[in-house]
Amino acid sequence: MRLKYVEAVLCVCFALAFIVWTRLSAPTPSAAPQSPGGPLGLDALLPAPDTHPRSAAGQLAEAFATLTHPLLILVIIVAWVIYAYTARMRRLSVSLAIAAAGIPVQFLIALRLAHPAPGAAFADSISAFTHAYPNAHVTAMTLASWVLVTLARAHHRSAMVATGTVLGYAAVAVTAVGQWYMGLAALSDLVGGFLLGAAFANLALWVGGIDAILTSWVNARLSRASSEKRAAVIYNPTKFDDLSLLRRRVAAEVHAAGWRPTIWLETTPDDPGRSMAHRALEAGVDLIMVAGGDGTVRAVSSQLAGTEMPMALIPAGTGNLLARNLSIPMDTDAAIRLALHGRLEPIDMVTCTFDDGEERFVVMAGMGLDAQIMESTDSGLKKVIRSGAYAVAAVQNAIPDPFNATITLDDAPPVRRQMVMALMGNVGTITAGMTLFPRAAPTDGMVDLLLASPGKVVDWARLGAQILTGQEMEGFTLTRARRVLIETDRPVPFELDGDTAGSTRTLRAEVDHGALRIVVPR
Repeated sequence: MRLKYVEAVLCVCFALAFIVWTRLSAPTPSAAPQSPGGPLGLDALLPAPDTHPRSAAGQLAEAFATLTHPLLILVIIVAWVIYAYTARMRRLSVSLAIAAAGIPVQFLIALRLAHPAPGAAFADSISAFTHAYPNAHVTAMTLASWVLVTLARAHHRSAMVATGTVLGYAAVAVTAVGQWYMGLAALSDLVGGFLLGAAFANLALWVGGIDAILTSWVNARLSRASSEKRAAVIYNPTKFDDLSLLRRRVAAEVHAAGWRPTIWLETTPDDPGRSMAHRALEAGVDLIMVAGGDGTVRAVSSQLAGTEMPMALIPAGTGNLLARNLSIPMDTDAAIRLALHGRLEPIDMVTCTFDDGEERFVVMAGMGLDAQIMESTDSGLKKVIRSGAYAVAAVQNAIPDPFNATITLDDAPPVRRQMVMALMGNVGTITAGMTLFPRAAPTDGMVDLLLASPGKVVDWARLGAQILTGQEMEGFTLTRARRVLIETDRPVPFELDGDTAGSTRTLRAEVDHGALRIVVPR
């Protein structure tokens, strides 16, 4: 049986086993009563001892039950859901969320069945529940053990997986013994709790697409074929809270694909990726992965234009506009797998010539208000509220300073007009997923141009309507060309792919059609 079906089979088997065991152990109130011995008389074979709550063993058992309280475990799993999501492990966060759902489901099932606890010595304990079947502590600890193993698996640490597996099953066993010893659950209640927890754990594995819990720690992720291919990763260290985790995740996927060990090149504040791209080209790698934000992507791609070197994206910035426009996943593991197994597509770049030099951009460039907003955006605030920091900067620049400019598109006659912003786009979607250029595509050989000259605050609402409807509104002009020349009456701030680049009186943009080869989904 193929491994990808193991989770589904185990989920169904545990679920069916739970249903059958439930019918034998805790029939619904409308069903015929059964003997107090449980299925096959198991509860009668192992009755709970008469434990005194004030005895040393009783206090120790109660302390352990408090530490493994289902509500506490639920809070911990939810915290890992949030961490996995923010760490761009989206599939893992979904799996953990499903696992967390098993705890409230257990509560609802227990409430419906209303199966009483066998003893009352610890009935006033904080760890005691009114209804015993299925046992809440064992269900929660089964899920917690699965989470421990899965997190270790996600971090690609085989030693952690093995240790986590042993500790996890030991914790489940100790929890079961403690619940039985305190008289809070009979053997049938404990078995029901384990079956329910195992069913939800494997459901989470199935939906999340992670290797089955019973085989994950022995799965070495060996490739069936070897390759002489080698990749380089150019990464911005400020975009990652745990660089060692990024390295392990890349190493695991590269190893699984049969590639040689990866070359790692770190950017610096003075060099966002240009010299690193040259070093990767000189090393003769077969693929360059860019792990960073839009600035890192622009720096690397500008050096790779026209070289035939494939570039793949591992999004880690605030905007990640190129990745979003190319449907590259935000999940780090998924992006790494795509980098190694996706298809190559040539996309356009745009060469911009200005007063002090020449640069390329791959996403967008702007003059006037757009550049002022980028310059006013607080980098520390971006880490906290991400794209919301741009909105804060926009409010600070709510009264923009207009400028006069002459616009020349391809070979058309020049047009003179007053404006507060000129925005050029190689792609259509901007921050927060809004489509600013409905017809833009990075493969059409055209650059789209938005000229904004609103006279009052209400006109900015019209810009929002334009974004939503794709229709041209008064004060805003949408057009496109292969070559754009903007000449202003005074130096105006401008930006390239979100990075402020100073001020200029002249900005000339020309499309380099199909200049960059990038890995995209098949």
